[in-house]
Amino acid sequence: MLDIQQILRAADSAAAAASEVLLARFRPDNSDPLDTFYKSPNELVTDADLTSDKAIAEALKAAGAPGRILSEESETVLSGDDSLTWLVDPLCGTVPFSMGMDHWGVNIALRQDGELLAASLPLPSLGVRLSATRGGGVLLNGEALQSNSPRSKISESAINLEIDGPDEWQKMLVSGLEWIPSVSQINTFSSIAYPVGLMCLGRLPGGAYYGVDPVHFAAGAMIAGELGLKVTNGLGEAIDWSNDDELPVVVIGWPVIHEQLIDAMGSR
Repeated sequence: MLDIQQILRAADSAAAAASEVLLARFRPDNSDPLDTFYKSPNELVTDADLTSDKAIAEALKAAGAPGRILSEESETVLSGDDSLTWLVDPLCGTVPFSMGMDHWGVNIALRQDGELLAASLPLPSLGVRLSATRGGGVLLNGEALQSNSPRSKISESAINLEIDGPDEWQKMLVSGLEWIPSVSQINTFSSIAYPVGLMCLGRLPGGAYYGVDPVHFAAGAMIAGELGLKVTNGLGEAIDWSNDDELPVVVIGWPVIHEQLIDAMGSR
């Protein structure tokens, strides 16, 4: 039988290892430039991404974590349990990280048969680590967290918007962003971990994410859900966590804000 607390300790250990190596390479003054390459058009990778990815895999192995790792940067088999998959983004916010901006984080979540069981989401530049188990509440740096939405109306809210790449932007600017005038302000961070972490901390009320893979937001989605936020597709439907395909749009927010966002998007 799976020991969920041991799983959470493994996730937090991996989050701590990733945070350590990323903070060691983070340069707000842009000194000591990162080694970079593009694995596909508009998909930047740095040596920090790869170092964090390796640190997470090594930490999970050292903790005796079961299953396999499905990372944005690699795939690793930990044990023979095919029902367990670690969904990992070792550096969510590569572009801002590479430019010395602090809006980045790490996603580490465990999935079993299409259900998220545990997650750890550190925001190292803020000294924050959010973690959770299914039905077990949320911890902020190891202490129980309760949070609330900072706003109750999207017309008075700063809403997070992330669109993955120029091709997606070009498509959405033609049609799909008609809801934007319904909100007060738009914030964009080139990350999902960072703004979803801010939502969990009660600093942002909601956001919309276009063209995202599950590894990019699984940890944040599970932690947000444990706090009472809604995580759905653009139709207001639950996410199918058994599918690893890219999602056209994901909407995350505190319930009253989420409902208004879905309505403004004209999906129901």
